[in-house]
Amino acid sequence: RDKILPFRRKVAALLKEMVLEERSLKGEGAVLLKGQTYLIHVGEIELPPDARGCLSAKSSIGRVDLMVRGIVDDCGLYDTIPGASRRDFWLEVSPRSFNVRIREGLALTQLMIFRKAEAEPIDLSGVVFNASGQLTEPQLHRGSLVLSLRVPPVGAAEEIVGYEAIATNEVIDLANIGGHDPSRFFRPIGTTIKDERLTLEKDRFYILATKEYLSISPDLSAEMVPFSQHVGELRAHYAGFFDPGFGMSGENKGTVGVLEVRPHETITIYDGQPIALMDFFRNSQQPEKPYGLSGNNYQGQKGPKLAKYFKCSRPY
Repeated sequence: RDKILPFRRKVAALLKEMVLEERSLKGEGAVLLKGQTYLIHVGEIELPPDARGCLSAKSSIGRVDLMVRGIVDDCGLYDTIPGASRRDFWLEVSPRSFNVRIREGLALTQLMIFRKAEAEPIDLSGVVFNASGQLTEPQLHRGSLVLSLRVPPVGAAEEIVGYEAIATNEVIDLANIGGHDPSRFFRPIGTTIKDERLTLEKDRFYILATKEYLSISPDLSAEMVPFSQHVGELRAHYAGFFDPGFGMSGENKGTVGVLEVRPHETITIYDGQPIALMDFFRNSQQPEKPYGLSGNNYQGQKGPKLAKYFKCSRPY
């Protein structure tokens, strides 16, 4: 019925006054209706005393405007797992644009674990490329990489600026990979826009892309974070984690970041306008299979790309 942050409280103790109905996720699962909020008990979680956890929705989840946030007992912060104690772990799931079917065993979010360590400067000189594959100087804001919006001009090789969600009561089955017609859920935004600008309507949902092509080495991980309230009232991403190896495989240098944008006011934005930041972290060890070598869906994307649940109709 309501969203909760259980500061100094147990989630289970709050359910009686909050729950309107219960649904099973076994078998064919359940359809979650847009505009409603659901709580899913994941289990118990315990991190070491010197560690803390941060959660972020998986990329495919963010691209269908499905807000998934983790909550744990006695914590007043979303997507935060304190260390040193065992806690009940829940997911708060809120479909925004589409009804979705989920079932037991589907991965909706992911966990990044941080350990206390001395902060060391991270060299970002080899991270950012342009569309021609040329290495470019990273733009920094208080130590974070600045990411900007891509709005190609009329007549550019890229024919799509992005996608806008359309109103529908159809259901996206999150177990049905590549089985949905994208035209029933999104409309493409073409490059018929003057002055390389784009007007985003209040409370609509858009799939857009960064102007920067990113290449993250296997010894690093990254997270997209909000830039500033001064860029306007909008959310630029739902899924923020970027894995080691993102943008490194193949002949092309770098991969664009996809933005899941929901403005809270109508706003016009321009090509190259800052829209988000990216923080980088040094991994404790390199992965055996970096991103792109383990069946990932978004390595090499050259523009805004819809989630893996849709039939691929465009090269990116």
